[in-house]
Amino acid sequence: MNAKKYKHLSFEDRCVIEDFLNYNYNFTQIANRLHKDRTTISNEVRKHRFLRSNSHTNVNNICCFESKPPYVCNGCSKFNNCRKIRYSYSHAVAYNEYKKTLSKTRSHLKITKEEIASINDIISPLMIHKHHSVNQVYISHPELLPFSKSTFYKYIDFGIFNVGNIDLARKVRFKINKEYNFSEPRPKTNPKIKGGRFYSDFKDYLELNPNASIVEMDTVIGTKGGKGGKCFLTLLFRQFNFMLIYLLPYKQTKYVIKVFNDLKVLLGIDEFKRLFEVILTDNGVEFSDPESIEFDLNTGEKICSLFYCDPSCSWQKGSIEKNHEYIRYILPKGTSFASLTQEDCYLIASHINSVPRLSLNNNSPYDSALLFIGQNNIEKFKIKKIDYDDIDLSIRLLNK
Repeated sequence: MNAKKYKHLSFEDRCVIEDFLNYNYNFTQIANRLHKDRTTISNEVRKHRFLRSNSHTNVNNICCFESKPPYVCNGCSKFNNCRKIRYSYSHAVAYNEYKKTLSKTRSHLKITKEEIASINDIISPLMIHKHHSVNQVYISHPELLPFSKSTFYKYIDFGIFNVGNIDLARKVRFKINKEYNFSEPRPKTNPKIKGGRFYSDFKDYLELNPNASIVEMDTVIGTKGGKGGKCFLTLLFRQFNFMLIYLLPYKQTKYVIKVFNDLKVLLGIDEFKRLFEVILTDNGVEFSDPESIEFDLNTGEKICSLFYCDPSCSWQKGSIEKNHEYIRYILPKGTSFASLTQEDCYLIASHINSVPRLSLNNNSPYDSALLFIGQNNIEKFKIKKIDYDDIDLSIRLLNK
């Protein structure tokens, strides 16, 4: 069997070496047992052997095994009574020294001051001021980062760069407690509208139509729980993480219906049927009129199917929930939407859809969705592609 190359010796391997040395096996026999090269065994023994002496040891008398194989006296019959300086090999000592050496070696910086400066000049402004993720930085500047992502995180922990853990989008979070208004009863939807639109019905539909275009729908609120103020209606094409954002004056059903009526006119019924074949949303009261979304009001034709997630199961539309994090980088919770316009929503959506995603094989949602949605439709959505270094996921985006 061929020797295994470029593999470190394990704790079990070192136990075998010690046992075989105790029984006077030579390096070749040990190497064959471990499927290693005999030179590996020889280097291991010489590197991790140690002196054993007692009060009767003659310091001027060195054992002959010190300079020839096996370099240790493990298998010597006179080992316990010998008064010479003796070398010995122990698997525990060897493994402990190996771990210390490994840790020390990996803790050294393998980057020069000049490289640190050049990385800081380009990377730090992107991550600190524009909230670029580590993955996005690696995609946009691969030539500048000649080390792995785990090493990059380690360098940040060491304080090598101007970027700190506080600047990493998902490493440090501050929990904001939800505010509940118990003085006003929460509006309830009519349970009859869910007939044939439960999440179980959604799964049944996908079994019959596995290639259906799925759009997840939700709302994002500003201050005061979205009551009496502007909020976002978000629509996400699940397969591509491509998101549309529409500004609603109030979190009410009629404004949601207006958005869909405008989309039907903008795209045409045929394109709307193709792109919005299936819509999955939660049980919010603003989505309590599914028929106005599903049907063409002019012809009465059903042009899409709307389904509801199970109560308290937001993970069933997890793609859009996760994508809302990008909105919160730009507009943190508690930020008022009062001064925003629909043009701001187009701008926010353009920057978010241009961020490369690891889940999309390092492509952006814009690039991934281009072929399916079509360039003409994307232009109708008023979404533009933003260059990687120009992407800004901070509040500064809306202050320009």
